[in-house]
Amino acid sequence: MHAAEYHTHVQAMLLAAGLGTRLQPLTDLRPKPIVPVANRPLAVFAIEHLARSGIDRIVANTHPEPDLVESTLKAACPRDVDLRFSREETLLGTGGGLGKARLLFDEPQAPVVVMNGDTLFAPDLQHAYVQHLARGAVATMILRHTPHPERFGAIGIDDEGWIRTLLGAPSDGRAREALMFTGVQILAPEAFSAMPESGCVIRTAYRRLVDTGAPVLGIIDDSPWADLGTVPEYHRLNLELASGLFPWRGVEPQDGCILAPSLEPSAHIRQSVVGTDVDIAAGVTLDRCVVWPGSTVTESATNMVITPRHRIEIS
Repeated sequence: MHAAEYHTHVQAMLLAAGLGTRLQPLTDLRPKPIVPVANRPLAVFAIEHLARSGIDRIVANTHPEPDLVESTLKAACPRDVDLRFSREETLLGTGGGLGKARLLFDEPQAPVVVMNGDTLFAPDLQHAYVQHLARGAVATMILRHTPHPERFGAIGIDDEGWIRTLLGAPSDGRAREALMFTGVQILAPEAFSAMPESGCVIRTAYRRLVDTGAPVLGIIDDSPWADLGTVPEYHRLNLELASGLFPWRGVEPQDGCILAPSLEPSAHIRQSVVGTDVDIAAGVTLDRCVVWPGSTVTESATNMVITPRHRIEIS
């Protein structure tokens, strides 16, 4: 496939309907796709990477507070992206969400790139897409090495890259390596016939495809990867973005911090992320803190996530 052909036909689905219960109490204030990370809505990281990869037709599923999520993502995403939304009145899970959202694509017979809206990961999507087509895969999973793949449900691939085992299932002898699934996948149109009306796509559709011998490809991409599952993970990722330990194109920290332009220059801030419209009292020092937009800070803080309603200490 030539680059022009790739840019013409590729389309994407962004999974952004989850409840984010493990990220409470932050998700009591904002749905997970628009929780601020480095002062931008979380799901925008995935949207921007799709756009940089030449994918400008994206469907995102939404569930909690869909009006707020959709308006926030529309306002923050690149102008040349055609971002559409598939609202789920009842949460459908990965498989059901994919099936419903597929109806909004302009080319229902073209493959779909699927990304999680709550993960920071920038794989080489054009390479994966070209391999998906060239190898004749029904589905392709982007995998990466990790010291403990069993924590994520290990995926086993053989010497040619075909997936042989899922979620840590016993090997049939052909799997040579166990890796973790990054959440990024490419689905051919025929893969959608295996999709359930609700539930997890790996435990249903992928299990069915692998068990019946369908060609399911695994492509390894060890680009930096981060998942925001818990408040401590949220705090750590913000600080890694601010320090440059987790590099991301478009995020430009200054002196170990990411600060809103409106912030008073007299504030004493170290290794922190501070949003817009934050009121910091005189003499306050912030060290290793993530401060949400609209917050008021009257006391010094270290290792905290601060919102307009919470001061959450991170041990």
